[in-house]
Amino acid sequence: MPAPNKEEVHAVLEPYHSKIRSVVVNAWEEWRTVSALRAQNGLAPVLYSRTVSNDVFDAIARGGISTFAIEPGVNLKIETQTFKLFFKGKVCARFKRGNENKLGQNIPTQAAIAFEEADGELAGFPAHTAKVEIIWLANDLNTRLESVLVVARDGDRLLWEYEIEATPAAGAGTIITFPKPPTPPSDDDENLITPKAPGTKKTGEGE
Repeated sequence: MPAPNKEEVHAVLEPYHSKIRSVVVNAWEEWRTVSALRAQNGLAPVLYSRTVSNDVFDAIARGGISTFAIEPGVNLKIETQTFKLFFKGKVCARFKRGNENKLGQNIPTQAAIAFEEADGELAGFPAHTAKVEIIWLANDLNTRLESVLVVARDGDRLLWEYEIEATPAAGAGTIITFPKPPTPPSDDDENLITPKAPGTKKTGEGE
């Protein structure tokens, strides 16, 4: 099986970028809400980073399954501890937290190795299926979501990546045009009305 082609994968996933990113962002915001509630109730922050990864992934799974279960062109495969999305019969994607190399971290099971190796074949998927990971990266303190990436790998080697960026807010960059003020009359305007000093007669008056 050849390594995934970046341009082809991008073309397949692009119509779904906003929903993919929303699933990750919503999951992250859920985690931050829970973290804030812990602090407000006097509970210590979680001790292990893997707890953050597990909680965010649980929210991603719930959001991803409900979002893409009815999405045209996407097939959903729910497994024991994870789920995969199969886009347009061409690209299989799974969600992972990225490490310092922007790669998902896995227990080295046979299924995980098949997904990670560029020439590995996935059970139940066509032989030509491109395999990618949708990676989320947070800062060291787990207080901010840094980026959402689509990555291709071959074992522990990153082949390529691209970022799914946030969609600009509605109205961003819109230029509002205000009506122009009326042009002030010039001194030569025949219809110009000027105030008269008291007692001044109009032209022709009293003549």
